[in-house]
Amino acid sequence: MTGKNTASNLALLALAASTTAFNPSRIYIRKLSPIQLDLSSQTTSEHPHLKCWSSTLQQSPINSHVHPSIDLVIRSPTEGGTGIVAINDIPKDTTVLSLRLEEIGMLDATSILNGYKKQARQDDKVLNMLCEMWEKDLVPSKKSREESEEGKRLAVLAGVLAHLQLVRYKDLTSWVATYVKEGFALDESRRLGSFLDSMPLMPRHLDANNHPFPTHFLFWTEDEIEHLLAGTMAQTKAREVRAGVGLILREWSASFIEEHSPAIQKQDLLNAIFSAFAAVLSRSFGDAAGRDLDGKGRMLVPMVDMLNHDSENPNVTWKWHVGVEDEAMIEEGKGDIAVTTMRDVKKGEELPGWDIASSYGFVPRLLAERWECSVIPLFPAVLDLAPNEISSPTNKNCDSSLDLTLETNYGPLVQSVLAAVNAANEIRLKMNLDDTTNTIKEEPPHQLQRVEVLSLFRPPPSATADEFPFQRRQPVILVGTKITTKDSQNEPYHELAIQSVLPAFKAAASAIDQLRSNYQNNISSPIQASQMAKAAASIDPEKDWTADAIALIQDGLDVRIETILNNDTDAMSWLDKAPGQNEDRNSRARLAQDIRQAELKVLQQLKEDLSTLES
Repeated sequence: MTGKNTASNLALLALAASTTAFNPSRIYIRKLSPIQLDLSSQTTSEHPHLKCWSSTLQQSPINSHVHPSIDLVIRSPTEGGTGIVAINDIPKDTTVLSLRLEEIGMLDATSILNGYKKQARQDDKVLNMLCEMWEKDLVPSKKSREESEEGKRLAVLAGVLAHLQLVRYKDLTSWVATYVKEGFALDESRRLGSFLDSMPLMPRHLDANNHPFPTHFLFWTEDEIEHLLAGTMAQTKAREVRAGVGLILREWSASFIEEHSPAIQKQDLLNAIFSAFAAVLSRSFGDAAGRDLDGKGRMLVPMVDMLNHDSENPNVTWKWHVGVEDEAMIEEGKGDIAVTTMRDVKKGEELPGWDIASSYGFVPRLLAERWECSVIPLFPAVLDLAPNEISSPTNKNCDSSLDLTLETNYGPLVQSVLAAVNAANEIRLKMNLDDTTNTIKEEPPHQLQRVEVLSLFRPPPSATADEFPFQRRQPVILVGTKITTKDSQNEPYHELAIQSVLPAFKAAASAIDQLRSNYQNNISSPIQASQMAKAAASIDPEKDWTADAIALIQDGLDVRIETILNNDTDAMSWLDKAPGQNEDRNSRARLAQDIRQAELKVLQQLKEDLSTLES
């Protein structure tokens, strides 16, 4: 496995899981319905999360603390899963959780792998492979080193979790217990036993009616991704996260098979690794005290990882308390982790954080407002190079269209647009120009502060469907804003969203103008990136490209809205006719509808405010 390929695969995994507004040092809350608040109707104490909750406190009865005004609530994965709620009002600056890490059993790759390397006996094939991967200096290809490193942290932690869970499974299962190997992994699996037991592991937690991750993209069928997610940004993300995990699995398979066969069959090994990735993507986090900042990795912490995922109103923060410059405590995973309220918390509110469906397998319910994103096509699917000309009778067969969904056409254009936007940003900085609004109350999430081009899958254009009847990839720009249940409440955020992508569309409009001019004048010269940069920076002396850019955005919004509405109808039609109906598929269909509704809300609110910007 070369460093370049490894970096590319891991960056793909990190990007697929990172289109998110979740700040790891801030947790968020949402209000629960009265039914969800009925703690008396919860699952019995045998539920693994409840068992983990009680056993964690038993392991640290003196040094750990849970505020009496919070409690655990158990829900199905499609309703948000396990969460922590306030059962009474809680004042601001109240510590609701304080846990001694070395006593409750934090799970992180750094501590596990460092502990293994100190052992005299190092014959664990999986841990040896993960140590090599952890220490490898990745050479990023198309992705940044930061993205590659984040992907590595996610992957190695998932590998550690899968390995320890499989060892634990063999240790507790009588008919395969003879295959358990004494050593470091077995000792660690027993030390972390109750925590490992609280996280779903297939095959242990899988039966016909109880899939542990029914809506996570890793467990969808290809048909479900193709039909239920058709036309959505999530379809691209689902394929990316599955591809990232799949490529890593190819590198891991030999070590896992050698270490765990024949006690565990290959399909069960695959499912176990999938479930570990799903758990890490949905429950792990970095910290504000240095572990993630200095590259030491991500972690899973009992109870804290049960803080759920929603994004409306930040109300608690967490901090890892260690001694000043005490690297030894960081390396060994020691210290205290404390969760503290940032404001008054009312009875019935939940203490969660937010991420998109590709990481968690659900979309938060919109109760007030939250950051959300969608995509807008950067170019039309098919570009008419001579829009003002009427073909003469002698030129009926003359084709003046350019299929921009073909990567051979749009690839160079996208690179030129990105280069133009970067150049425009440098120009504007030198000229101290700023056309963004100053009336917003908070900055957008960092993922929405950069121009990002994604590839969206879409059907072939009708003009070329006969000769090339395959799905195409169309370049789209990521755009995000605050969506709300109330009309016309977040205009400044919508304007900021449009302004943030406007330079890219100005560059695209310039490229289209040059393509048409070259066609009409029978010129084969490439388009000029310098002209695109001037358009993006609004310093072209010959033309103001704002109107052309807004027209592109307007057309793109219309196309996306129509596509999402049509695909929703098609998805429901496929669901009615598809064989193998079950509750898991119905849950995935509901998630797909939630995803489309969230994207649709963004697009519709941006469209409403686009006319204001035009005027």
